[in-house]
Amino acid sequence: MPHTLWIILWLPFLTAGLIAFFLKSRPQAAGIVATTGILACFALSFSLIPVYGNAVQNHLLPYEFFIRWIPLGDTAVEFGVFFNGLTLLMLLIVTGVGALIFLFSMSYMKGDPGYSRYFACLSLFTFSMLGIVLANNLIQVFVFWELVGLSSYLLIGFWFEKPEASTAGKKAFLTTRVGDVGMMIGILMAFGLLSQNGAGSFNFIQLQAALPGANIPAFWMTVMVLCLFLGVAGKSAQMPLHVWLPDAMEGPTPVSALIHAATMVAAGVFLLARLDFLFFASPMASQIIAWTGIITAFLAATMAVVQDDIKKILAYSTLSQLGYMVMALGLHAAGAGMFHLTTHAFFKALLFLGAGSLIHAFHTQNIWEMRTPDLTRKMPVTAVTFLIGTLALMGIPPLSGFYSKEAILAVASHGAAPMFWLALTVVFLTAFYMGRLFVALWLGAKNQLASQRSIHEADWRMQVPLCVLGLFAMGGGFLPVTRLLEHAHTEHAHGPAWLLWGALGLAVAGFVSAVCLYRTDRAGLSSKIKALKGPVQVLKMKYYFDTFYDFWIAKVQENVAYAADLFERYVIVESGVNGTAAFTRFCGDLLRRFQTGSVQFYALLFCTGIAAGLAILILGGRL
Repeated sequence: MPHTLWIILWLPFLTAGLIAFFLKSRPQAAGIVATTGILACFALSFSLIPVYGNAVQNHLLPYEFFIRWIPLGDTAVEFGVFFNGLTLLMLLIVTGVGALIFLFSMSYMKGDPGYSRYFACLSLFTFSMLGIVLANNLIQVFVFWELVGLSSYLLIGFWFEKPEASTAGKKAFLTTRVGDVGMMIGILMAFGLLSQNGAGSFNFIQLQAALPGANIPAFWMTVMVLCLFLGVAGKSAQMPLHVWLPDAMEGPTPVSALIHAATMVAAGVFLLARLDFLFFASPMASQIIAWTGIITAFLAATMAVVQDDIKKILAYSTLSQLGYMVMALGLHAAGAGMFHLTTHAFFKALLFLGAGSLIHAFHTQNIWEMRTPDLTRKMPVTAVTFLIGTLALMGIPPLSGFYSKEAILAVASHGAAPMFWLALTVVFLTAFYMGRLFVALWLGAKNQLASQRSIHEADWRMQVPLCVLGLFAMGGGFLPVTRLLEHAHTEHAHGPAWLLWGALGLAVAGFVSAVCLYRTDRAGLSSKIKALKGPVQVLKMKYYFDTFYDFWIAKVQENVAYAADLFERYVIVESGVNGTAAFTRFCGDLLRRFQTGSVQFYALLFCTGIAAGLAILILGGRL
């Protein structure tokens, strides 16, 4: 097992280095090497399934293997691998979905000048994500956490010659850094608070064993947990650190599928499940986490309703579904949260890749410019699989999203009533914005420019991932995900008897409402929307989060610059440089007055000095 885990971890790093140093001018070889590497990682991860079953039977889990990395007195920072059911689940998701996205990218990015660089960055990103999944301690998690931030910056800003892409990359990097500062503080607090009882450690197993007897005050436990959650909020784009994710759509579409479906944004949810013993130790923090999740889900769903960019619709949808997962983890339902993370990886990767196929064919991201006659006939694979992903996201049975979303709603029904009703509202909104997208692609007014193009499917490297993900989007709800989470709180919650049919009715109502509203002529609809100018403007401005941040960042920069100018001008220059020069000149002028050139004057000074010295000695002796 340890050898297999180490190979899974380091193989993407080796392929990234091989591409960067030896295959920069051979793009086709770069794509083959990167895709082969991630496929090998998936094969090795799949081979661990029987190993996991045997380990469960023999009570050998969790398993860890590590080396001492940095000595810290009586303890040490370790570098190792950690294996249990949660690790296996994430390995299969990251490498499995990742392999399909790598294969899709080989065709989608064909002809791009940065083809080799793209696959090197993609492999580096996969290595960073696998490092988080396999880490056995908080310091190792944080190291790979930052590597994920770096590699996502490189991928989001891949087309750096575009101002929008470079700005989006910087925005993602800086926004997630805000959360990472809180996470670093939380890690140090966890070590420090447990060190007071002689049990300080960064190791997961040791932390879990020491926590019950640590007697940490409730206030400090809450502060520590919320600091750790800041890191989760940054990576998983939870309100108010959600603003980077929609802008990250400036990267290539396969990057959006990888980052926003199965890896980077899922890292925060995974960490919540991995450290459930810490997060569940503070009931107040758990409630804050749950409320943060459902508020994020609601706000993102409302913002998706007014978007015309297909990738941004899916980006806000990702935000909304991540909010569901975070709410479930905050309500101590790791099983439901990870179940939805798994099914979401399938149908959201499918939708993003389907969007990439449409963008590749139409050369536009505006949903109202994609309608063309016989789209289903011209692009049957894309059309059918995209529809499957849409229905799975809406939670229509028997598709995968239905089972995982029902599990989360059942958990929410046992929480606060407002939280539960917000969760049901999100069900309606999700179906509404996906119904709007469906109308634009299949039922909207025909676009003459699109009709004149030769619309067709791409090659097999783009079609195979769509078909495979389509199969998992249909059958993923039957996967035994919760069986891999023995360590977590996976109690199955049962909602009220009407919940199943109520949620399904809301989904159908949302979809039908969108079809009825947007099926009419666009001109008449535009006049109706203008009547709701206020609310629509708020949604289009994304609740003014970006405006608020831009204003305060500009104000802070302006005030800091003004204070820095005053400090430099009056403290450093006037008081420091000029003041020192003036004092030196004064002392020199004073000493110059004693240089008279008269021997008698020098003799007088000499005698006066001797007399003063003797007087001091005599008086000092008497005292």
